[in-house]
Amino acid sequence: MKKIEKIVLIIPPSPWLISDRDIPMLGVLYLAAYLKGVCEVAVCDLSSIPEDQWFIPVGDLYGVTGVSPQFIYIKRIIEILKEREPYKLVVVGGVHATVLPQHILDNTQADLCVIGEGERALMGLVQGNIAGWGWDSSILMGEKCTSSSLPDRKTIDYYSYLVPRTFGYMADVQREASIITGRGCPYSCAFCASKKIYKGHVRFNSAEFVVKEFLHLRDEFGVEMVNVLDDTFILDKKRVYEICQGLKGQGIKWFCLTRADCVDKELLIEMKKAGCLSLAIGFETGSDRLLKLLNKKITIAQSRECVKLVSKLGFMINGQLMTGLPTETLEDVELTRKFIEDNPEVDTFGLHMFRPYPGSDIWDHPEKYGIEINKDTDFSDYHTIGRHDGKYHEDPLLDERYRYLKTVIGNRSRELRR
Repeated sequence: MKKIEKIVLIIPPSPWLISDRDIPMLGVLYLAAYLKGVCEVAVCDLSSIPEDQWFIPVGDLYGVTGVSPQFIYIKRIIEILKEREPYKLVVVGGVHATVLPQHILDNTQADLCVIGEGERALMGLVQGNIAGWGWDSSILMGEKCTSSSLPDRKTIDYYSYLVPRTFGYMADVQREASIITGRGCPYSCAFCASKKIYKGHVRFNSAEFVVKEFLHLRDEFGVEMVNVLDDTFILDKKRVYEICQGLKGQGIKWFCLTRADCVDKELLIEMKKAGCLSLAIGFETGSDRLLKLLNKKITIAQSRECVKLVSKLGFMINGQLMTGLPTETLEDVELTRKFIEDNPEVDTFGLHMFRPYPGSDIWDHPEKYGIEINKDTDFSDYHTIGRHDGKYHEDPLLDERYRYLKTVIGNRSRELRR
C-alpha cells in the first residue's frame, strides 16, 4: 500500500438540524488532533454548503463520517471521490458505519468501514498496520481511545460555528462553543444507539482536562458560553464538582444535558456558582406507559419534581420531547400536551419526530414495540427537528400530531428563541 502522507477527513452536510453550523462534528476534530504529526491532515467541512460548491482536497486516504440521516451525503461524497480517484482508499466511520457497516459497503463504493472509535484504526491505516482487521476484509474494528489532545478546531472554519444560534437566547454573548467531556452512556433507552456503540460503558475526561478545554475556548477563540453535549455529564457527581471548582471565577457561562433522575440539589448549587445557566432534560413524552416501553427508567412524577427543583434554583430549562413513538395513541399525545402545560417553568421545548434509528433496540427488535420498520431506506426522510420542507412526517396522522404539539408549545418552541 502506498505511503499515506496526507489524509482528508470529510464532514457531510446535516440539513435536518435547525442549523448545521451550530455544532461541529467534534469526533473528526479529535481524529485530526490524534493523527497530527504522523501525516498531513486536512478536514473538509461541507456543512451548510450546497453540492455544486463542494471542494474536496486531494489526499492519499479519505475518511468520511456521519450518522444515518447523512447517509445520502456520505454516498454522494464517495461517488465524487471514486470518479476522481478510483484507486484511492475511502474509509467510512462514525455512528452509521458502526451500527450498519454492511449497509455502507453494500450501498456505496466505500472500501472500508470502521466500527467504533476511529483513532487507532486510522492510525493503523496511515502507518500501514492492518492488525486490527475485523471479521470481514472490509471492516476494521475500532478500539477504545481517550485522547490526551484537545480536538483540533483550527482545521475548520471554527469561527463560523461560534455565532450563537439554537441556544443564543440564554445569554447576551457573541461566541458560543460546544464540547464533549466523555464517551458512552450506561442507560439503555430503546430509541438510542449508544449502547450498541459503547456497550454500555462510559469513559470521562478528567476534571482537569475539561477545565483546560473550557479555558482554551475562552482564551484562544474568545468563547463566552459553552454547550456541554454529553448525555451523562452529571452522572459522575464528584467529577462535576471538581469541574465546578475549576470554573468558578473564570467568567464562562455554560449549559449541559441531563436526565430527570440525575439532578442533585447540592451539586446544582455548585454548578450555578460555576456559571451554569441551563439544563436540557430529556423528558421524551408525557405518558408513563410510553416511558416504560422506551426503557427510559423515569416517571412523569420524577420529571415534575426535577423541573420544580431546577427552576427553584434559578436555572433555565430546555425540555426535550418526541412524538410519533411506537404505539403512541391520541391519549398519549394528550398526556404530552398536559405535561407541557403542567410544567410552565420549562423555558423552551425541543420537539422531535421519532425515527427508529439503526443501532437502537427499536430498530433491532421492532416486534417488541408493536411496529414494522422499512429498513430498505436511504434515511433521507430521517428528519427529527429543523428543516422539513413543509412536512414533518410522510404519514399525515403523525404530521398532524407534530403540528398539534408545536401549537401547544407555542412561543416556548426552541426554534423561536433563536
